[in-house]
Amino acid sequence: MKRLAVAAIALGSVAALTACEKPAPLVTVFSGTNSEWSRALCWSHDANESIQAQGCAASIVAAASEGGAAPTINVLPGTVVGISVDPVVTDNGWYPVIGTERLSETPITSTYFRFTFPEFQQVPEEGVEMRIQAVGADGENDLRGIWVFRLTTAL
Repeated sequence: MKRLAVAAIALGSVAALTACEKPAPLVTVFSGTNSEWSRALCWSHDANESIQAQGCAASIVAAASEGGAAPTINVLPGTVVGISVDPVVTDNGWYPVIGTERLSETPITSTYFRFTFPEFQQVPEEGVEMRIQAVGADGENDLRGIWVFRLTTAL
């Protein structure tokens, strides 16, 4: 009887674990001693399916961008900003994007990228939006995942 109870508990635990969805991958952004991480706002666990096909990207990204829910990193103009992504994000490559400008001409296939934060004439008080876009299986215009961060010079 005791074995049956242990087997039932074990089976229930396995069923509960398989019912859970895998968490979306992480991206960490840091500059100096400041760092923030975030799970993807929208992520396709299937490398062959884009997030556009899932229909979740536009509304979620807009809400994070406009609602101030994006993690904020304080950076000084002229300092280095580092981006670290989970290895699964590198499958098809990824881009950091500030505004509409990609910070890399080709998809990045390593887990780390760094750049010098531009010395803008004026950074708005609310900062500037930076997106990390994971490339989908169909190329650069196909997205597998997206993260949104806000870079600000307010200290």
